[in-house]
Amino acid sequence: MTTVVNIKEAQTKLKGLLALARAGNEIVIAENGEELGKIVPVKKRSSLKQREFGRGRAEGYFMSDDFNDELPDSFWGFDEEL
Repeated sequence: MTTVVNIKEAQTKLKGLLALARAGNEIVIAENGEELGKIVPVKKRSSLKQREFGRGRAEGYFMSDDFNDELPDSFWGFDEEL
């Protein structure tokens, strides 16, 4: 359910409006008929789940075959003259 309140009413009845939101309602705060903002219920997070090993594999992640090879001297700037 959506409830529309003016800004002055929202200032004086904030605690009650938050209780409505906690119950699952959406409250629209307006001034002169123009919507300014909303108070909406917060989705509760389920308890944190244990990460699963290997999840996300093959989703675009890869390691180059030469990943562990030595970097060339040019990378370190050894081939440049001083």
